[in-house]
Amino acid sequence: LSAGGEFLALVNVDGVTILDSITYGDQSTDISYGRIFDGSSNWDFLSPTPGSTNSLSGMEVSVSYNDGWNLIGLPLYTENTYYQYLFPGAVSGTLYGFNGTYLPGESLTSGNGYWLNFPDVGSTTINGTPINELTISLSQGWNLISGISEVVDVASISDPGGVIVPGTLYGFMGTYVSSSQLDPGQGYWINANAEGDVTISSGASGRAITSYIDRTKEANRLSFNGNNLYFGVSIPEQEMSSYQLPPKPPEGTFDVRFKDGWKAVKDYGKVEVMSTTETLTIVYDIQINAGNQYNWVLSSESGDHILENTGEVTVPSADRFILKRESALPETFTLYQNYPNPFNPITTLPYDLPEQAYVTLTVYDMLGREITQLVSTTQEAGFRLVQWGGTDNMGRAVSAGVYLYQIRAGEFVQTKKMVLLK
Repeated sequence: LSAGGEFLALVNVDGVTILDSITYGDQSTDISYGRIFDGSSNWDFLSPTPGSTNSLSGMEVSVSYNDGWNLIGLPLYTENTYYQYLFPGAVSGTLYGFNGTYLPGESLTSGNGYWLNFPDVGSTTINGTPINELTISLSQGWNLISGISEVVDVASISDPGGVIVPGTLYGFMGTYVSSSQLDPGQGYWINANAEGDVTISSGASGRAITSYIDRTKEANRLSFNGNNLYFGVSIPEQEMSSYQLPPKPPEGTFDVRFKDGWKAVKDYGKVEVMSTTETLTIVYDIQINAGNQYNWVLSSESGDHILENTGEVTVPSADRFILKRESALPETFTLYQNYPNPFNPITTLPYDLPEQAYVTLTVYDMLGREITQLVSTTQEAGFRLVQWGGTDNMGRAVSAGVYLYQIRAGEFVQTKKMVLLK
């Protein structure tokens, strides 16, 4: 090509064909992979606009990130793909890709997703050539991917082999979040039922991915620090893969799931928690009852919680819970140890009633003086609990120390100790 000449170039960039008419400077030029080289160390980039003649120009994309771990991707073809060149605020040595297991890396490749850690909230601006279309080869199972230079709705991904499991596109915002679109510069998990190629482009082409019926809308909900799990609904076996979560995120992030990665179960599940707080707030919404003489029960080392209607409980952090459907009628009268113990400012006192009884539950000091009466009524059989906030019958705060709590139900009497801290 002669200096200052005009030429018509057909350039293929990772499968994207670009037709461009350019008049370029006074220097000798060369075309290579969609870039124009001016004979020095400087590169300029083609910026194609579909359906029009384009001039030599670039594009920039702003990518926001949170403090801690993020899923990121490459939104443009760039001169330098080193992660700290693209994301100068990132923590050194924290770029990880995925190929069946997490692998450390230093450079980003278009179409791939990556974990990257940041010390603070921020954003970076990436300059380069637009990515208008990507064909990605998926492996069976979970894949970390990224999109193109513009927002793409997941429903418009071309999936001729039907390999994408519906409903399994997940982004990450401090915890996994189900997503309906791919944003430039963000990374995503997606699940495939077999190996196959899918195409992400600005316009849908070929066979789009299979539609997804979200059956959790009719299920009971169990939310740990705002992260939802579901239960009580039957899901057809052929749809179960749509209700699995991606591989666990790196340590230092919050995650909750049923054992083996499920986010929905029917009537029993072991809950696995990666917690970043000393307590967990658990919110529940029961739409499907457990049935006559049965309860939904959530258990941990701190005790059992009966889940009825809607409500919430705050418990000490634990890495294991069990959700189960069990008989609503206990076999024996039982007074359980309060939790937490020691406590400040509030504790829970559980007890079981195998039959209807007149129940009193009273708190005493160590000299046997009555402090307050928490229960004094006839109650039906079932699993019960009551809370005490360290106050007397007049609502006045009591001092720190050891207290006794005693239940009387018919002929059953039992007493236990608890410790109030200040």
